[in-house]
Amino acid sequence: MAHDKTADNTLVFPQPIIDAVRISQTKAADYNSTVGRAAYFPMGAVSYAQMIHTKSMRIINLAKSDAAPNHESMRDSCVDLINYACYLAEALDKGELS
Repeated sequence: MAHDKTADNTLVFPQPIIDAVRISQTKAADYNSTVGRAAYFPMGAVSYAQMIHTKSMRIINLAKSDAAPNHESMRDSCVDLINYACYLAEALDKGELS
């Protein structure tokens, strides 16, 4: 995956990626302080896939609607989708899913 670089060769990530990391870190303090992330996904890969599907459906619904959302914009849902996909990839990398 290509990224832009600064003059000193530092990688520059798109703002949604930066936002996803920040949100993941702050939400981890709220959600995972007494239980691990895996507790929120009791069916393993199926639970992760369900959240990815839910966020995808939210994006589709907003894309088809002319009305402004009362909560959670399309961009917010995109950032959430990034995080849920990363959580699944991380669980796979760690061998936490069978």
